[in-house]
Amino acid sequence: MTYRGRIKNGVAVLESPVTLPDGTRVRVEVEPAGSVFWDGKSVEELAQEQGVVPISDLAKLAIDWPQDELADDFLTLIREARR
Repeated sequence: MTYRGRIKNGVAVLESPVTLPDGTRVRVEVEPAGSVFWDGKSVEELAQEQGVVPISDLAKLAIDWPQDELADDFLTLIREARR
């Protein structure tokens, strides 16, 4: 069973009341501080926070793509590497 809470003045204070008898052994696991990855945000919320905008020009994705290399050649290379 998992209970959540915070440390206050050096003591773990749980968010909800717990009916465990005195002397019950427990284990405290510290959650990473400041991590927003697990906050359950939607993709839209994360994109807005990170300044991600829709791409309107596909050429912007091919900035470093060699002009003389075909996409079919690249896909062939990937398929062969997976074998």
